[in-house]
Amino acid sequence: MSSSEWIPVNELIGEEIKSGQKATFTFEPDASGMQVDVIAASKYKGLTYEVEVDGDVRFGPAPAPPTDIDDLSTTHNPRMPVNRRLVITVRNPSANDRFVFAQVRGVEQ
Repeated sequence: MSSSEWIPVNELIGEEIKSGQKATFTFEPDASGMQVDVIAASKYKGLTYEVEVDGDVRFGPAPAPPTDIDDLSTTHNPRMPVNRRLVITVRNPSANDRFVFAQVRGVEQ
C-alpha cells in the first residue's frame, strides 16, 4: 500500500479516575489498520500504566506511561501496527482523584 493511502491520526481521550479505580482507553482503527508512533498518557506519581495491542500486553504495568501527553516523544520507530484495537489501562491506587488523558498518534488506512 502506498504512503498516499495512509491518513494521519491523532486521537485524545480524557477521563476522571477516582481514587482506587481504573480507566480503560480504547483506540480502534476506522478502516483496515493503524500504525502508531506515539502512545501517551498524563503522567502522575502513583498511577500505573499498561498498553495492550490486539490482545497482547506491550507495555507495563509501569509507574510511568510510554511518554507524557505534554512531551509526545516517539515511542515506536518504526511505527507499531494495530489491527483491531489498542487499549491503555491506567490504575489509580492513590488517595486522590485524577483526570487523565490518553493519546495515540500515527497513521491509518
